[in-house]
Amino acid sequence: MNFLQIGARLCALTIGAFLLSFSLFMSASSAADLGSSCCADLEERVAELEATSVRKGNRNVSLQIYGQVNRALLAWDDGFDRDAYVVDNDTSSTRVGLIGEAQMKPGWFTGYRVELEFKDASSNDVSNGNDEGLTDMELRIRHSYWYIESEKLGRVSVGQQSPATDDITIINLGAQMSDAALHYNNNFGLRLNLFFGLTTDLTWADFAHSVDALRGDFVRYDSPAIYGFVLSAAAGENDVWDVALRYQADWNSIKVAAGVGYMDSNEADLSDVRGSASMMHTPTGLYLSVAGGIRDDRSGVVGSGDDARFYFAQLGLKRQFLPYGHTTIYGEVGTYKDYTVGRLLQADLAEDQGYANWGKVTDSEVRRWGAGVEQSFDSAATILYAQYHHYEADLAGTPMPTVPGGPFGPVQSLPVEPWEAVVVEQGCNSSDVGLLA
Repeated sequence: MNFLQIGARLCALTIGAFLLSFSLFMSASSAADLGSSCCADLEERVAELEATSVRKGNRNVSLQIYGQVNRALLAWDDGFDRDAYVVDNDTSSTRVGLIGEAQMKPGWFTGYRVELEFKDASSNDVSNGNDEGLTDMELRIRHSYWYIESEKLGRVSVGQQSPATDDITIINLGAQMSDAALHYNNNFGLRLNLFFGLTTDLTWADFAHSVDALRGDFVRYDSPAIYGFVLSAAAGENDVWDVALRYQADWNSIKVAAGVGYMDSNEADLSDVRGSASMMHTPTGLYLSVAGGIRDDRSGVVGSGDDARFYFAQLGLKRQFLPYGHTTIYGEVGTYKDYTVGRLLQADLAEDQGYANWGKVTDSEVRRWGAGVEQSFDSAATILYAQYHHYEADLAGTPMPTVPGGPFGPVQSLPVEPWEAVVVEQGCNSSDVGLLA
């Protein structure tokens, strides 16, 4: 048995063992007061399951179990401090899920999806001096919805799920583990290059928080694919609605995938238009992926007269140089402008004395560039990858009035320390780990 087979089995066994342990724990908890009859009761319940129609290959109901583990070593430098954290990669986090589906009649199906995410030191939550993130350990529901689907009419789904525009900015035919969203420095506070490295209440995510949509309680519709196009629409939580159009096709030696969407939030009084596209020359593996978006802030928070916006591009090569799977090499750049205009900026003006109002942001821009390499091992359902990320920012604002009710001071530029990191990771995933049979 070679190391690829061992990796695949270890991956499946890890997820399978968790599911079995969780099931036994729940059975033991419910049978704690039954004494010696617990085993007989458990055997009876197993026999009942075996007799039901929930079985692999059964024409009524099928049940799929899937999951993945994605841990990373994040070595970062914020211009004043540096450290290395072991994190769960928010790009594609550790999770486990169930999908059930049944045929109602020819061409009609109904089903459900439940997916849990393990937020243990998430790369989305860790920050300067905090390697555990917002919570020490959190089990979060990513998906919990049911659906009815027609081969001719499309799918309607209801529950905790992605809106129509989710992932609309991260369409990428090349790299799997890097995109337009910020995944590693979201919660890191900006440091000003003044005195002892002043910390601020602004995080890097404040400059790019609208790049992707968030899951919530939605009613969603997805059309069937028509000439490569799929139309989606959703409405629900926090008075949000959105619509998106996706396209995928092969043009001789060119593979294309693209999407564009519009989201409106009445509660936040803003709207976003965003999208992405990716093209690959199949014979050579050369690809280009681009993304962008623009925000209309009707609340008046963005006060510069310009809409907030972002742009991102990734150029790379994806080819199978080794027999194990594809190798992907890429470089990327991005810009995020004016997402923080109009906000009050707070800073620790006297070291370790807490935040105090400095003034109001009038202009902000973040520029990023990076590079990475990915190697997939198909038979082991594993991907190894290494990345380098560099972020720098321009920030300007007007200081607080010197007297109560007075005018803000003249515009000043604030020097911001750059943030950079090296990420080394291994992702392990598996599907059909276990099926009721």
